[in-house]
Amino acid sequence: MHSGNQLMPIRERRIARKAFLCLGALCLVGGLAVAQAAPAHATPLPGSVSQCGYSNAATPANPAGVVDVTPGSTININCAAGSFAPGALMVIVEASGLAGIVSPSSSEINDVDLGSLSLVGTGSDGSLNTTFTVPGTFGASDSNATCPPTQAQINVGLTCDLVVISLSGLTPVNEAMLAYQGQGNPNRPTLHAKFSIHNGVKTIAVSDAPGACPTPPTDSSRCWWGAATTGSPNAAFGNVPAPEALLNFRTASSNLQVSPAIYCQSGATAPACASVPTGTLISPALSGTVTTHTGLGPFLTIDEPNATPYTGNSSLPDLIAGAQNVSATVPVPY
Repeated sequence: MHSGNQLMPIRERRIARKAFLCLGALCLVGGLAVAQAAPAHATPLPGSVSQCGYSNAATPANPAGVVDVTPGSTININCAAGSFAPGALMVIVEASGLAGIVSPSSSEINDVDLGSLSLVGTGSDGSLNTTFTVPGTFGASDSNATCPPTQAQINVGLTCDLVVISLSGLTPVNEAMLAYQGQGNPNRPTLHAKFSIHNGVKTIAVSDAPGACPTPPTDSSRCWWGAATTGSPNAAFGNVPAPEALLNFRTASSNLQVSPAIYCQSGATAPACASVPTGTLISPALSGTVTTHTGLGPFLTIDEPNATPYTGNSSLPDLIAGAQNVSATVPVPY
């Protein structure tokens, strides 16, 4: 069982994350030709053999991220031999969590602090041992891009990110989530359930409680925040598992899912952006049904996997090892 309601120490675990960065503005570095990076998720990112650890004064070296980050502080980055090409140039930069979910992808660069950009070289063995100085004040051209994130952004599960990019091809190859000292934890999610029965099959349709997780989110939003950048399930990026339903304290058959968050900018291609103003952050949403032929029991519990460094609220077994699930329970609605 986990305890506490603060940012958890990051364990030795691989967390599905969305790599991003159009990197168009990196043409400022040496006047290079621009190529958009392909989407990727995980640490290390697909296509890369990088094995990196991140640490600071509060966080032991681990591959997932750093907690208790403060402006102006130092983050240590140590990547094993063979992680990169020998003598290669790498770019390290900090980005708002909005960069990982923005539509269109060409707007990603607007959510990056280009002033934080650091150019470093790998060793003759392909290792990387360097430090990154957290900006004293995060600055991006998009005024909604902040580090630490706003409480509304935290409530949908977003973090800031430290991204390692290969200057050859402008490809993100490794990344870590950043959780700032004193920033909030997401609010607990809610659960609304509606019961029906047909031919002996008992079905419970589930969703967020009405109004609990609005679009755009607010400081008081109560969303399903465990996989904001990928949604759950997501087999394509890091094998994020599906949410799990429990009836009578046993796993029940279900087709549950939580949609990813989406940040809509001018020229957005995501269908969900068609009905909202530019600059809108669309919240994740729980949907699906739970079915059973047997007794329902008194309570229904939904657990979502947690792919963030934030502390979950479930006492049930972790769906992603080392990361406490995001959970809500309601009486079964007979």
